[in-house]
Amino acid sequence: MENVSAGSPLAEALTEAGVPHGLLTDQGLEIAGRSYQLVVLKAVRDSDAVLLVRAQQQRRSQPVLVIADRISGTAREELSTAGIAWLDRRGHLWIRSEGLFVNTEVSASALPATRVVDVLSATGLDIALALLASPDEAQGVNELARRVGRSPGRVSEILKALRSEGMVEAGNRPVVPELFWDVAEHWSPGWRPLNTVPIPVPPEHYRLSGTLAAIGLGAPLVAGAGWPQLYVGDEADLAALVRPYGGAGWTAAAEVAVCPSRFGFSLLAGTSRDGYLLAGHLIVALDLAQDRARGREALESWSPAGVSHVW
Repeated sequence: MENVSAGSPLAEALTEAGVPHGLLTDQGLEIAGRSYQLVVLKAVRDSDAVLLVRAQQQRRSQPVLVIADRISGTAREELSTAGIAWLDRRGHLWIRSEGLFVNTEVSASALPATRVVDVLSATGLDIALALLASPDEAQGVNELARRVGRSPGRVSEILKALRSEGMVEAGNRPVVPELFWDVAEHWSPGWRPLNTVPIPVPPEHYRLSGTLAAIGLGAPLVAGAGWPQLYVGDEADLAALVRPYGGAGWTAAAEVAVCPSRFGFSLLAGTSRDGYLLAGHLIVALDLAQDRARGREALESWSPAGVSHVW
């Protein structure tokens, strides 16, 4: 049972939201004069929310307050529509009852050690991108292993970790947009400046991303001065590119980085610009997400045709 003593995360969230509360028994909590049963879970996925709603409808008695380190966006909607109170420890509280409505941000209390980012490196990043690239398809372990070029055993371990964090549902389908934004938070290509713009030969060695690629793919950005941001596949290609085109100067004519994901580098948008192959929409979206102002605003209204919208 969640500890609701003074200073506990739940108590602090209720206090922060200005909601009167008190401990009733070891099984429940009083909120604004109404008793709630606490349901504490690590994560609430879409399928979990359906089961919680069904159980509450069958019970038709004491209301519940669901507490989890993370609750998916769709699960939040399911619970709210059914009138089930919830606290997402990442920082949101929702309660609706007679004479009370709370829908507010609160201080985050989820433990960093439980974040899915712990598995989003190397194989984990490849798997996350493979799931996001085909979000509506059920994908088996062996199929995923073949797609990303990793061992089935390691893929199974990563999927288990993602599932435990509420980022993967039945059929290994990704929970979106949550998984995309977890990847975006830790998408950190090591951009290196170039003094001159590389000649795109051979074209398969490069992937154009960033603002120029986003504009080329129809993202709602105002065209302006910019420079190519180019991905290469590995450190050898990076060294071969930096050598002839220079290093750090006062101004950069272009930037280059090894793509953080080997699988991500294989994604292509099926078009080119200025002779460069364009990185896949998913990779360009991740780069846009790094700009918390203009880039994320563009993502909110960017829904390219024929592309799964996972952000």
